[in-house]
This record gives sequence, C-alpha cells and structure tokens, in this order.
Amino acid sequence: MKLYFAHNFNNRKEFRELELQLEKELNIELLNPFYDSSDRKEEMRLLDEGKSFRDEKVYAEEVVKRDLKNLASCDGLLTIIESPSIGTTLEIANAKLMCKKYIIVISEKYSEHLWLKEYATHRFKTVKEFKDYVLREKN
Repeated sequence: MKLYFAHNFNNRKEFRELELQLEKELNIELLNPFYDSSDRKEEMRLLDEGKSFRDEKVYAEEVVKRDLKNLASCDGLLTIIESPSIGTTLEIANAKLMCKKYIIVISEKYSEHLWLKEYATHRFKTVKEFKDYVLREKN
C-alpha cells in the first residue's frame, strides 16, 4: 500500500518522524511531498535552516503539478489534520474528485466535519486508532 501523506507544511519535521515510524510499524509506504521528492531536498534543507527559497508563480506551478502527479501515483491519501490547511484541503479534493482515491483522515478536532464525513473513506481521531485499524485489517 502506497499512500500520499498530506499534512500541514508547518508540522513537516514532526510528521516526517511519524511518517518513518508508521512505515516501519505498519509496513506501508507513505509519499511525503516535502521530503520524498528528490527535487525538493535542497528547498527543505534551506527551509529547515530558516533560510528562504524562491517564491514565485513558476515555483508554485511546479510544486502543484508535482504533488498532483505524486498523488495520482499512489493508492490513496493519508492526512493528519491538526489545523486547517489550504494545501491539504485541495489535496483531499483532488484525491477524491480527480483521482478517485480512497482517503484516510486522522483528526481529533475535525474528523466529524461534514466535508470529511463525505470525502473520507475512513476517519480516525488518533494515530493509534489508525494503527490499530491497519494492523487488524492485515490479519
């Protein structure tokens, strides 16, 4: 199983650690749009060091096209939502409407939101609930 891992940019370091843990524990592949694209390694290094990178329309178009291509290559989308994010919201919409992918949402605050009830294939309040589900399904 290969899932596109959508999450808030500001939580990227914290979620990178979680991503690697989930991949190991659950034997799944998570495609992290921030760290698993070889052409973004330099950008992430600069941002993680608190430095700036190019921020122009051409760059935005490149990122969106790359993310949509990566999303299309995956079996589904996994997202953790702690706070609203425009990027994550649009990735969910594209996964559902354009790519016809299944969507897994982990969100203590927002799992009962009407849009997530409609768009998500599975909703969990915690990462533990998600892990328990995956382990149950594998057996």
